[in-house]
Amino acid sequence: MEKSSFDNVQTQYWTSEEQRKRRHPSHPVIQAFVTPKITYMKKVCSLIEKPSIVDIGAGNGYFSYWLQEWGETTAVDYSEVILEQNPVRRKLVMDARALNFPDHSFDIAFCNAVLHHIPYDNRLTVVREMARVSGKYVIICEPNRWNPLMAALSIWKKEERGGLDFSLSYCRKLAEDAGLRVLTAVSWGALTPNRFPFAERLLPFLNLLERPLPCGAMNIIISEKRDGR
Repeated sequence: MEKSSFDNVQTQYWTSEEQRKRRHPSHPVIQAFVTPKITYMKKVCSLIEKPSIVDIGAGNGYFSYWLQEWGETTAVDYSEVILEQNPVRRKLVMDARALNFPDHSFDIAFCNAVLHHIPYDNRLTVVREMARVSGKYVIICEPNRWNPLMAALSIWKKEERGGLDFSLSYCRKLAEDAGLRVLTAVSWGALTPNRFPFAERLLPFLNLLERPLPCGAMNIIISEKRDGR
């Protein structure tokens, strides 16, 4: 898909009124999807107890809502329609490709399921911007193309088609090409925040799988700035 077409598909989707129908971040499935990942992030980023965090492409706050319990969180998204539903106090409409923050503004720059909605040629730009505004850590979560469920979703839904690029090695390379040192790279869990049938009924079982798995649904890359630059 050409860059302009890709951008148009994403913009139409993320600024549509459909985005007002998303689950609240406190929903049990969202909580089960998010909180084990944050616990893992805390262990790796243990040098900072109460960090300042920017959630890039934060949407209606699936992660922002829970990141607040870890540290002061700023939510950023280019869609005002979806961002206005985000429950965090500090939220700003902004394009991830040109973040309007000074260098080293936050301890942690974080994004979840954002990069596969960005045109291929702009993804490294976003990670470099995350590195620029971070003083220490950059954390990327993206769907794993080797997970059958995520692969099927990426093929079926045109807005998710970019997910077919995102293997663990591809995510790692994005971080390294942005000049970051990768601390850990894992595929994780079986849950997704999407409205799949029976997810709530299967939650007790799916909770047991919220850990590193060879073909987990999500890739988690935690990296740090080199020499504080």
